[in-house]
Amino acid sequence: MERNSITEIKYVTPKFHHRVFANLMDFILFALVTLGLFIGIRAIVTHTPGYIAKEDEILSIRKESGMYHVEGTKSLDIVSFIDADTTGYTGYAKKAVSRDVITNFIKYVGDKAGAESQKKVQDSYDAYRLGADLKYEGVPYFVKNDAGEIVENSECAAKAEAYFHNAYGPYIDNYCQAYLITEVPGYLELGKWESATLFAGELLPAYLAGGILVYFVPTLFFRRGRMTIGKWMYRIGVADSNLLVPSFGRSFARFAIFYFAELILSPFTFAIPFLISFSLMAFSKKKQGLADYMLGLYEVDCSKSKLYFSKSEILLEGVNGEKKPVDFHPEYED
Repeated sequence: MERNSITEIKYVTPKFHHRVFANLMDFILFALVTLGLFIGIRAIVTHTPGYIAKEDEILSIRKESGMYHVEGTKSLDIVSFIDADTTGYTGYAKKAVSRDVITNFIKYVGDKAGAESQKKVQDSYDAYRLGADLKYEGVPYFVKNDAGEIVENSECAAKAEAYFHNAYGPYIDNYCQAYLITEVPGYLELGKWESATLFAGELLPAYLAGGILVYFVPTLFFRRGRMTIGKWMYRIGVADSNLLVPSFGRSFARFAIFYFAELILSPFTFAIPFLISFSLMAFSKKKQGLADYMLGLYEVDCSKSKLYFSKSEILLEGVNGEKKPVDFHPEYED
């Protein structure tokens, strides 16, 4: 480059803690934007006729099975409902209600899935009650009477609430809830639909859109330095190998690498791409993150010097002949 009457500028690497705080500010903003988008998207999705119809099916099965206490569009698993302070059940009532819940559930499975499924659940319940581990101070909670029926053991000193917490409640939570999924027709598919809608239809779009809004859109406004909000707050810009503002294409490529390699892959890879990028930023000679290392870009301190779009712009700024040449060799200092 011809060195004549042009402003002398020395770019230095931003202080490491400034870079960390700038990234932290961007992440906090990203989390808030993503949360807001998720709430908005969910509000829209949950009010569509198709979603309401599916949710009604789920609530209907939960209520009919007795595995949940349903009020309007809200449901609470039956064990939590029985044990809630607001319910006001005595220990005896908890035992009696939970026992009836199991009996009614076994009948419900028979009505919905047939005799074979009903027998499967009944055999499981019988084996559970006579299991070797179901004892109170060494005395079994249940025994067989002379008629061969499984009944509560009159010699067991466990109180009624102990039967609820140690016998009936755990069977509902660990067995009946599982049989509701595996034996009742349609419930598993509805559960998969609900999970898929939450992730793919609500959370993922909010996460992806949040990344674009926070990490790319601001660079279109803060073009001189291609700054995000966090980088703007700490006056940290991005320069190319000529120490000029990166072109739109390179700026977009930088965002794309960060977006796909770090923002999207990190949650599924134990944050390995993010850790690699952070390590490069902290310990590499030129203090570049992953995307900057791949594209030959640098983060520079713009608090005292601005970045330029072209060498022509620098020449125009230095036409008064009193300014010194630009130093196009960055100093990589913390």
